Amino acid sequence: MDLVLRVTSGPHIGEERRIEGTEPMIVGRSSRAALPMTRDLLLSREHFRIERSGPAYQLVDLGSTNGTKVNGLHVERVTLREGDEIVAGQSEFHVMVHGSSGGESVLSRTCLGCGARISSPAPGDSHSDESTGFAVPLNVHPSDADLCLNCRNRRRQFPETHPDFLIEELIGEGGMGEVYRATQLSTGRRVAVKMLLTNASADEKALKYFRREIHVLKNLLTPAGQGHPGIVAFYDLFELDGVFQLVMEYVDGKNALEWSRQYRPLPVSTVVQIGRQLLSALAYAHSKGYVHRDVKPSNLLVMGPTHRPRVKLSDFGLAKSFAEGNLFSSMTRQGEVGGSTGFLSPDHIREFRDVKEPADIYSAGATLYYLLANEYPYFGFNPRQANSYELILEAPPIPLRAFRPDAPEELERILMKALQKQPKDRWKSAQAMGDALQALMPTVHP
Repeated sequence: MDLVLRVTSGPHIGEERRIEGTEPMIVGRSSRAALPMTRDLLLSREHFRIERSGPAYQLVDLGSTNGTKVNGLHVERVTLREGDEIVAGQSEFHVMVHGSSGGESVLSRTCLGCGARISSPAPGDSHSDESTGFAVPLNVHPSDADLCLNCRNRRRQFPETHPDFLIEELIGEGGMGEVYRATQLSTGRRVAVKMLLTNASADEKALKYFRREIHVLKNLLTPAGQGHPGIVAFYDLFELDGVFQLVMEYVDGKNALEWSRQYRPLPVSTVVQIGRQLLSALAYAHSKGYVHRDVKPSNLLVMGPTHRPRVKLSDFGLAKSFAEGNLFSSMTRQGEVGGSTGFLSPDHIREFRDVKEPADIYSAGATLYYLLANEYPYFGFNPRQANSYELILEAPPIPLRAFRPDAPEELERILMKALQKQPKDRWKSAQAMGDALQALMPTVHP
């Protein structure tokens, strides 16, 4: 089948392009794009790409400045269907899917999971789901009748989840849960589904951590239901057969530790941009009354090229509300230390239960230092050695320019201030540190 993209609004209204075969189509302001939109000045030069993926077509945002929406939702990657509406720049597009030999629409016989052709559901097919407590009318949440045989078989290979989600791949696992990439069938949106491990459900501490992450993510949403663009968004929560499942934004990128390995040494300008976005996300969380407590490269998800990275802060499982006093105080005992050793602040080590915003500022400074230097800030530091806490508490940090002589002195000063032993000597707020990085931007170049 072929896909036709028709421009329905904007400077190029009335234009359309058919995608045939496997060659991807790039849409953007560039005259070299397969669908050039040279008069739409709000489009990026290469804004999004449409590519064939098996029998389906997928839209991939190419790191555009203003983003791409499909059916009103900002997307990174999504499977396209008949009737989808795309918004990018000043332009709107309508998606039409046609059979390769007759031009007929195949929407009613298209698998919502992969786009393959399937037989239409029998008249009277209905679907309900009482186990999760959701009302699931057929026109809102798809059933197995909306999936091809391959997708139905794939569904059985993974843990059970709400019928509106088709799990595709295990993408992460740890002591408290497993994370799966999935597609929300009713919207075509890719999501991440985090499940509390079945064998950990009896572990009260793990359950409390999981509940806390849910609580934090819910409270980080604004009244309009939209969170900070630099924090992984929360979509939904349900419980199925005693297993909590948290549905979050899927970020089509890598954590900063993995992402940086392919570009080492990272350009100074890249790390400054990452830092500016990280500090903006932390400033937002702090304004809502939360300190993250586990800022580190592996909890930063990075997308895009080095000259224009985009960052999402993830994993609020250790986040603590300092605005609500003792809300979670029962979860941390005297002498207990959470987080990752290499990026812990001295105050985090001394007073894990009572850390506040300055702990995140220190960890942000240590994270940016590591991304630039590929080294921890302390001479001879090894997070696995017994003296690691002692070095954090007592050793002076090595000046950044000892590892990166190409870094501006002002950047070294910004990070050294973030790494001060005493919270009162660090930046007064995440916003202040972010503003300092923003002021540095004109002096660093990709």
